[in-house]
Amino acid sequence: MKSMTGFGSASISRYQIDLDLEIKSVNARYLDLRLYLPRELMFFESSIRSLLPKTLSRGTVEVRISYSDHREPKLILDVNKLIKYKELASSAAKLLQQEDQVSIEFLLQEPGVIESSNNLSEDNQLAEILEEALQQAISKASASMVKEAEVMIDVFELSMNTVEAALAGVQEQCKPYKQELYARMLKRIEELIGTYKLENLEQRLIQELAIYVDKYDIGEELSRLSTHIATFRETLKVKGDIGKTLNFIIQEMQREANTLGSKFSTSNSFKLILTIKEEIEKCREIVQNVA
Repeated sequence: MKSMTGFGSASISRYQIDLDLEIKSVNARYLDLRLYLPRELMFFESSIRSLLPKTLSRGTVEVRISYSDHREPKLILDVNKLIKYKELASSAAKLLQQEDQVSIEFLLQEPGVIESSNNLSEDNQLAEILEEALQQAISKASASMVKEAEVMIDVFELSMNTVEAALAGVQEQCKPYKQELYARMLKRIEELIGTYKLENLEQRLIQELAIYVDKYDIGEELSRLSTHIATFRETLKVKGDIGKTLNFIIQEMQREANTLGSKFSTSNSFKLILTIKEEIEKCREIVQNVA
């Protein structure tokens, strides 16, 4: 299990190249890669997009790269452009009846006169540094995600223990609650005896008893919640992407807890059911960050 929140960075200085690479990830429904690269390194984008999904399956992932190249540049003088700019400058000077005073410095600054012959996409030294930095940053980001997931698992376990304890408390109150219901039913029967004619009494009593049993029996809710807790714990042990599965289990737990609260509402059970709902909601929020 891994969290979707993580951070990893790498800084490498080699071959007179200084490069910094950072990876930052936050939770998201799908994998959303956002790359911020210098224009000169855009060729490396495809490598990043092919490598990251092998490690990160979900989350909004930002990759930022900055670098400085202190190596002696390989420059080429475009003679044709230099001559052409010189001719244009001379023609303009004659047209304005001025002396031709265009300096070499001015001509060399014109676009395309001096070009770099460095092909960074085929630069083995740069490629080595980029790939090494990316691997380091991914490894650190992944490690931070695993470390955060360990904390999340501890929180999950504590919440499941709290929910189980609350369920046990609710279970203990079932018997006195049924006795209370029985007393209510007896009182209702006495009211019916005085209200209905004798021939309709038996059918009406059966209907009332069925309504009571169906409305207030919480055995199924308690059983299903216990089953969901066991399934949740087993899922935590599964390797791989379990975030969506955990989310589905939590949704089912919320549904059962809400039904339990609507069926079983006494002064003694209210705090217990409220605790169950609070712990499930806490887990639901944390699960959103599980990959």
